[in-house]
Amino acid sequence: MDSQTRAKNPETPAAPVDWSRVDTVLFDMDGTLLDLHFDNRFWGELIPQEYMRCQPDDPECARRRLEDEMQRVRGRLEWYCVDHWTHFTGLDVLALKRELAHHVAIKPHAVEVLDRIAASGRERVLVTNAHPEVYAFKHRLTGIGDHLDRIVSAHELFCAKEETVFWERLQAVAPHDPARTLLVDDNLHALASAREAGIGQLRGMRYPDERGAPMNSDEWALLEDLSDLLDGLT
Repeated sequence: MDSQTRAKNPETPAAPVDWSRVDTVLFDMDGTLLDLHFDNRFWGELIPQEYMRCQPDDPECARRRLEDEMQRVRGRLEWYCVDHWTHFTGLDVLALKRELAHHVAIKPHAVEVLDRIAASGRERVLVTNAHPEVYAFKHRLTGIGDHLDRIVSAHELFCAKEETVFWERLQAVAPHDPARTLLVDDNLHALASAREAGIGQLRGMRYPDERGAPMNSDEWALLEDLSDLLDGLT
């Protein structure tokens, strides 16, 4: 994010994290550590185009059918499931993702932040709704997993992060003290469920898509940039 973009956003930055009360940091992947631009292009443009192209008799009907299904499963595990969308659309979803591989990118300062947190002795855990095959695809392109201590996909826990039970099940694979845990996630519904589960500190992202419009929230503290996390980190 450049200084000109920052100047357009007059809101007060998120308060610094109280690192004296953090042992574990949970990070989302898409929109937090990785630029959401890839996903917005993929789901907003490529999938609708390809699905309509495969329904030449009535592409508009196909578009509406796809939009209805997206609305039906949004926030549920199916929304993030490669198998679900491959079955629904008849498209090779993973192959199509590879067509846009050049848009997969690590967000500014993500690696620096992850490495500084590791140097401080705190654990870094990826908690993502992404399908394990999608995580593997993005890790091959970015190496993001090399800067994390644990990788947890919601598919392993059979529920999305938007569900409070996700955070309860997370304890079985990534034990942590919720009160001494920080979650950084661009998904505001995931932040809400984590709060219900007792996660101690929560931060959203102002710019999940580095080329997109900023997010705004009266309820959640949003980071202008991941480097904001470094304030007070020792």
